[in-house]
Amino acid sequence: MISLRPRILLFVLAFLVLVGNSAVLAADKRDLKVGLYQNPPKIFTSRNGEPTGILVDVLNRIALDEGWNIQYVPCQWADCLSSLRAGRIDLLPDLAYTNERAQQYAFHQVAALHSWSEVYGRQGLVVTSVQDLAGKRIAILRGSSQIEVLRDLLASHGVRATLVFLDSIEGEFQQVVNGNADVAISNNYFGDLKAPQYGLVPTPIVFQPARLFYAAHKGRHSEVLASIDRHLATWQSDPDSVYYEILRKWRPETGLAQVPRAVWLCLAAVVGLLLSSLATAVVLRRKVNIQTRDLKQSEQMLSTILDSVSSLIYIKDTDYRYTYVNHAMCELLGKPASSILGKTDVDLFGAETASALNARDRIVIERGERVVAEEIKGDPEGEPHRTFLSTKIPLNGADGRPYALCGISTDITDRKHTEDSLRVAAAVFHSQEGMFVTGPDTNMLDVNAAFTRMTGISVSDLRGKPMPKVMSEGSSEDYWPAIWGDVRRFGRWQGEVWASRSTAPPFPAWLTLTAVQDQDGRTTHYVGTQTDITQRHQVQEQITRLAYYDSLTGLPNRRLLMDRMRQCLSTHRGAAHAGALLFIDLDNFKDLNDTRGHEAGDELLQQVAQRILGCCNETDTVARLGGDEFVVLIEDAGANGVMANEHARALAHKILAEIALPYAVDGAIHRCTCSIGVEVCLASNASVDDLMKRGDLAMYDAKRSGRNTVRFYHDGLEHEVSRRTLVEAELREGLEHGRFRLHFQGQFDLDGKMIGAETLVRWQHPTRGLIGPTDFIGIAEDAGLILPLGEWIMMTACRKLAEWSASALPRVPLAVNVSTRQIREPDFVERTLALLDETGVNPSMLKIELTESTLIEDIDDTIAKMRRLKECGVAFSLDDFGTGYSSLSYLKQLPLDQLKIDRSFVRDVLTDPNDAAIATSIVAMAKALGLGLIAEGVEKKEQRDFLAALGCDAFQGYLYAEPCDEAIFRDLLTKNKRLHSAAPRDDSLATTAGKTF
Repeated sequence: MISLRPRILLFVLAFLVLVGNSAVLAADKRDLKVGLYQNPPKIFTSRNGEPTGILVDVLNRIALDEGWNIQYVPCQWADCLSSLRAGRIDLLPDLAYTNERAQQYAFHQVAALHSWSEVYGRQGLVVTSVQDLAGKRIAILRGSSQIEVLRDLLASHGVRATLVFLDSIEGEFQQVVNGNADVAISNNYFGDLKAPQYGLVPTPIVFQPARLFYAAHKGRHSEVLASIDRHLATWQSDPDSVYYEILRKWRPETGLAQVPRAVWLCLAAVVGLLLSSLATAVVLRRKVNIQTRDLKQSEQMLSTILDSVSSLIYIKDTDYRYTYVNHAMCELLGKPASSILGKTDVDLFGAETASALNARDRIVIERGERVVAEEIKGDPEGEPHRTFLSTKIPLNGADGRPYALCGISTDITDRKHTEDSLRVAAAVFHSQEGMFVTGPDTNMLDVNAAFTRMTGISVSDLRGKPMPKVMSEGSSEDYWPAIWGDVRRFGRWQGEVWASRSTAPPFPAWLTLTAVQDQDGRTTHYVGTQTDITQRHQVQEQITRLAYYDSLTGLPNRRLLMDRMRQCLSTHRGAAHAGALLFIDLDNFKDLNDTRGHEAGDELLQQVAQRILGCCNETDTVARLGGDEFVVLIEDAGANGVMANEHARALAHKILAEIALPYAVDGAIHRCTCSIGVEVCLASNASVDDLMKRGDLAMYDAKRSGRNTVRFYHDGLEHEVSRRTLVEAELREGLEHGRFRLHFQGQFDLDGKMIGAETLVRWQHPTRGLIGPTDFIGIAEDAGLILPLGEWIMMTACRKLAEWSASALPRVPLAVNVSTRQIREPDFVERTLALLDETGVNPSMLKIELTESTLIEDIDDTIAKMRRLKECGVAFSLDDFGTGYSSLSYLKQLPLDQLKIDRSFVRDVLTDPNDAAIATSIVAMAKALGLGLIAEGVEKKEQRDFLAALGCDAFQGYLYAEPCDEAIFRDLLTKNKRLHSAAPRDDSLATTAGKTF
């Protein structure tokens, strides 16, 4: 008896030629709104305006059985998706299933349709496999996802072909008819509908499969989806059901039904030839050895062919045991064929995978039907599993009943990932941010709806035209030539521009542009985004005003004063002219605040500011440093030191006399005096800080001299430096002998639950007792001691975090203040990460607080270090926000997690409209930038409620807890956890927390 294996292999080879990679198509009255968009023949609007298509007919038939009332809602694809997410429509047909979409939408289980891409050609053209495409001209839709998938498919088979790009599928078909292309690519539904009109027929080459469903809003209409599943499952199991009637209505049958009769005759002839050969072998026994040798050679040749195919090829008997596998199947399982033959899918893939595979195998064996479906396969002990497009047909015996099944499974995992990426890219393109695509000639190819809304120009008016005019700030010239020049040199460009509108003035926009290149490095497209930043500009202008000017008096603040002092020094350095600084501090101002309240104090400060302005020239700068401190900068006080001294003295006494005049404050007469310190700015190498310190020392000399007087800086005031030197020495000794302590102040949410804490350093002085940081941090920074002190603080904070974690205390992040000197250290990032690694602390438990002054110098280096730490999990908070250097152009680049509203704004937020306005602006800006918020210095419930109403949801201050040592803080942690695990929120919780100490 001659082995049947060559016959089976021959049938398999014929099956490969015929099948290729083709896929299969897959109570109460209720009102349902269904999205309707244009994708014939699956779903579209007919010429008479009626909804129609495969998926429409199927849904209408289900609705008829279920008694549903269907209302179709026309929409564009992106709008359909957004309407489904928002619940404005109930169902959306023709939605391909992905894991990402399953997080947003609800799907039924049984696919409504299976779709794929297919190759179409003229009748008589021999194209049965990918190899037949070698040297062919392939028409394909310009910009479609099919392009990259087809290129990968051709490359995987070593085939070279020429792609001809067209703007429509009908255009592809026409090019084939005109002889300008050999074959065309289309999705199977459109192709089967339209190709016959052009005299084209499908080939066996298919790729890029997808499963299509009806999708619902997440969490809704589960009973509707269940009804759809029930109908689809019933209909798809019956070839004569209404489901298949609808498919036959819209497209001709595919698969084996389309195999030409001549092929079947050829197959019959092959079978007859084999039977004849078998009979001849019986009769002519003398030729048995020769024929056996030939058959073995044929079997070896066929096995070689099948083993060279990258798809999985296998045969299973009626017990679903493998009787043949090719080399690709062995590679997938990592086993030789001898270890696979005779095994079932349960043995090879596990029970869960086998259950899905066997369900389809039973359709082939028990019903004798051809099946095409996506399947998950892989080594049960290995990861990850792969997705395959499987085609299975029955192998029938002489009695017409299946004795085995033959299957081909092609790995489509990478293609599915590509499809998912393309779908995500499409969703991004239809986002709220303006997006556009141009050709290499920079003329517009496509834009999204957001771009047209932003510019007021329609898509039809934009396509094929140059980009709408943009300008740089302060210019009316078109800025595009400069932008295109940079993009061609560097491959990308981003920056702020003023974009034009069709019917409105230009608006500020953030523009990004990137060159897209092909595999040969040639630019094929430019892709860009354009974001309207008008609101951000408005916020920035307001913040800039707050950053440079005092909100109470309208005078320049410290930062603007410092800038003008630097300009003054630069102008006078090496010149004959001299400038002067007048430091003005009101005498006994605190008494007015304490006796008549802050409103009276603010009113006095405003009047004092106006009197000082009235004494000065327009070229002088009058600034408020804060509190009751004012500074006058005289940029040109005289040609030499003597003249400058006389000018400054005269102005100081004029101010002294003016301020001493009576004031009407809060309906009563008030008198006050001031002390003035003067520093003459001669042409020297003195820095701004030096001048500020000298003016401050002179002012305090005036205070010590009885107030209401003027004093000039002189070298005798250097005894202050001696005092600072003494403190510096004591600080060094304190560091050597471990005289510093960490205190902790809790940070709480609206419910009074502790969500974090800030570390606060204290100096345990041997004679002066416990000293707060305001008395020594400045000296430590000037002396360079902030580095060892900051390192000790960071190390101690990490060790405490590790200890608390080990002792099962509630885990809350710790915020650690980092100085400018620390973050400027080249190895700051490495030392911080090494400390976290050494202590075993999770980086997410550490939050680094930076002040705005930290950002003034070398902002790029600071951003780089912050990003490296943030990538490891460390969080960042910007402390004292609004009190110093505030630049949104840098702020939006910083990898921050949180803004901290300074206590100076929180203190008077209930009584000072300016502080309230600043707090409101900071909250708005934080939300615009997607940052968290925390307010410090919250001492009253009313302050907390006001800030909470603005949108602030985290607080720190005496209303909740005062700074405390570790023992008390550990106790607070435990009590706070017990309190919030046992009781619901109550407004008294914050007060209770604050009274813990």
